[in-house]
Amino acid sequence: MKKQTGHSLSKKSFLSTPTLLIITAAVVGLVILGIWTVSNPQDDSPSSNNSSNANQPSIEMAHIHGLGFSSDGRELYVPAHYGVVVFSDNRWSILDIPVNDYMGYTPVDNGFYSSGHPGVGTDLINPLGLVKSTDGGRTLTTLDFSGESDFHVMGVGYKNHALYVLNPSPNTILSAGMYYSLDDGVTWQPCRAEGMSGEVLQIAVHPANANVVAVATANGVFLSQDYGATFESIGESAPTTAVAFDANGESLFFGYQALQRYSLATEQIETLSTPTLDAENGINYIALNPVSAEIAFATLSKDIYLSKAIGQTWEQIAQQGIGHNL
Repeated sequence: MKKQTGHSLSKKSFLSTPTLLIITAAVVGLVILGIWTVSNPQDDSPSSNNSSNANQPSIEMAHIHGLGFSSDGRELYVPAHYGVVVFSDNRWSILDIPVNDYMGYTPVDNGFYSSGHPGVGTDLINPLGLVKSTDGGRTLTTLDFSGESDFHVMGVGYKNHALYVLNPSPNTILSAGMYYSLDDGVTWQPCRAEGMSGEVLQIAVHPANANVVAVATANGVFLSQDYGATFESIGESAPTTAVAFDANGESLFFGYQALQRYSLATEQIETLSTPTLDAENGINYIALNPVSAEIAFATLSKDIYLSKAIGQTWEQIAQQGIGHNL
C-alpha cells in the first residue's frame, strides 16, 4: 500500500540565513550536516572493532555523529563514523556490532533510530534511509527510504517515538522540508514551521508529548507545541548548534558556546557552568541520562565532557576525538 502524506512543503524562509550568520552556519553545516561517504575503514576507523579492548589506553573517533545514554543510564554511546563507541565504568570500548556510519542517531527507551550509510561488508543499501534497532545495533529494521535518503537532521521522542526529520531533497514519498510521523514512518505529515528562521541544525522531540518539538538553528532555539506548525523563539537570537530534552520532559537544554537550560513549566532560562570553549569550538550534541542527573556534551572539535550532576563539575573524557579512560 502506498504511504499517505500531507501536502508537500515548499521552500520556506526558515531555510535561509541572515548575512551576518552565513559563515557560522556554513562552518557548522560542514561539521554537522556534511554528507560523509563510506570509504576504506582503515583510513580513519577506530583502533579496534570489538568490545574486548577495555584495557587499551584510548579510542580514536574519526567523527562524532551523535550522543546518547543507554536506557539503564550505565553507558554513553557515541556513533563515531565507523561504528559505535561506548563509555562505561570510566572506560572506553567499541561495541561488537556491525560497523555502520550512523547519521541522525537518536537513542530511545528501547534502542535507537538513525539514518546514514552501511559499513563495508554489510548487505544494506546505501544510504540506509530510516532505520531503527532494539538490540543495541546488532540488527537493523529498515522503516523506509532505503537507497533514497540520508537524514542528517532528525529527532525522535524518547518514550513516544514520534519521528521528525528534515528531508534535504525530494524522495519517492516526501518533498524537501520538515516532516513528522507518529507511526514509525508509515505515514508522514508536513511541518509548516511558521515563525522559525535560520538553517535548521538539530531537532529534539519531547519524550512524552509528540506535539512538542524544538529546533536549533543559525538564528537560535525555536519551540513548537503543535507538531511543528508554528514555532516561538526561546532566548536570544544567536547561533545554536545543539538541543535536547531531558528524559522526563521538564527541561530543554541547548547551546553553542554556552550550555543553557529552559524550564517548560516556568519558561525561565538558566546558563549552566561548563568548561570554556574557544571561538572555533562549540557544543554540537547534548545527552541527558534517563535515570540520573548525569549530562554529557560533545563539541565540534570532538571533545566530550561528562558531568554527574547537571553541570556542577565536569570530566573531559575525550579530546579531539581521542577517548581517554578515567
